[in-house]
Amino acid sequence: MRADERRGRRVIICVSAAPLLVGTVATGALWLGPRAIRHNWAQVSRSAAMTRALKWNNRIRLRRSGTTRSNTAKLTHVGRRTGRSYQVPVGAYPYGDGFVLALIYRGTQSDWCRNVMVAGTCTLTWKGRTYELERPEVVSTREVMQKPWPIRHRALFRVIGVREFLWLHPAVEQPGRSPDVHFPMP
Repeated sequence: MRADERRGRRVIICVSAAPLLVGTVATGALWLGPRAIRHNWAQVSRSAAMTRALKWNNRIRLRRSGTTRSNTAKLTHVGRRTGRSYQVPVGAYPYGDGFVLALIYRGTQSDWCRNVMVAGTCTLTWKGRTYELERPEVVSTREVMQKPWPIRHRALFRVIGVREFLWLHPAVEQPGRSPDVHFPMP
């Protein structure tokens, strides 16, 4: 065999094996990556780097949250210790007679969730409309997913390991809204 033929065979082997290698690495990253994050989420969520990144991300997202074009809602709540009003961007989804908020970062131990649970009320601006909400209750993902959800949301919740939601009901005093109104899915 001449050197040119050997070089040609090596090129063919490399070109044939490259997609297989890339596919294997991509599959491993997509399968093992979320598992590794979920397994170590407690350490990751408490790290100083994660806290800084989330504060920066929330500042950026808060500017557009609650508008008609935004996928993020703006939650306004009162601090349980300070009594100050705070705003935070959250993922809100219409559910039953109110909204469910995904408890992603620290779950029920996040400050905004604890504040809403203690106060019992909050204000949610979603798709350009403001809703007074009350009676918060923590529900499991299994319970929430019994309703028809878009597949992309189901996949996202599963990948990032969402296990609980905060379900908020509309305030009874809200004019023009009966408690049994069902909001359309986005």
